[in-house]
Amino acid sequence: MKNKKVVLLSVFVLVIAFIIGSVLFKENKKDDFKALAKNSASAPFVQPYSPSFGKNEKKVTIVEFVDPECGACRAFHGVVKKVYSDYENEVKLVIRYLANHKNSEYMVRILEASRIQNKYKEVEDIIFFYQPKWAEENSPKPKLIWNFLPQIKGLDVEKLRADFDTIDISKILKQDRADAKELGVRGTPTFFVNGKELETLSYQTFDDLVVSEIYK
Repeated sequence: MKNKKVVLLSVFVLVIAFIIGSVLFKENKKDDFKALAKNSASAPFVQPYSPSFGKNEKKVTIVEFVDPECGACRAFHGVVKKVYSDYENEVKLVIRYLANHKNSEYMVRILEASRIQNKYKEVEDIIFFYQPKWAEENSPKPKLIWNFLPQIKGLDVEKLRADFDTIDISKILKQDRADAKELGVRGTPTFFVNGKELETLSYQTFDDLVVSEIYK
């Protein structure tokens, strides 16, 4: 009986120690994240090569970790466009990649090649609009996207193909994934506004967070 009590006491002490350790670990992670958030306009939130848009007059940086083949990213793309269009003078929108699907890298290469012609946002719109066609679950056909890109006014599709063939995005994807891991990002879309993570994906919560940073 005495040995049983000793064992139970030992287990209890170990459980308490584990709980305390977990709490301290989480608190330390929170402190680390707060320290990172103070520099939310730089790494690991933003890299010099990251696509960015907006005049940023209020010094508000919105960072989106995105995957072009992610259905949730497509669903939320309209919200991102709306919020950005409402506050493009006040904010800077920064795009980071987390290519978790089979054909994501293919689309990222197109997006990065489109930057050479300053057509990133237009190409992004086409990629997301036609995602159900080129990323069909049972039979994805990423090359189908080339049939839709000529819809973009002023886009030189032949030049885009040439740039697509020669561009190297391996370092970008590797660094974006490393930064995502450091920030605890596992899925897409994930947003940070001045280092504060958007916890609920909705237009209202996104808009509220951006507005709170603009007018704080």
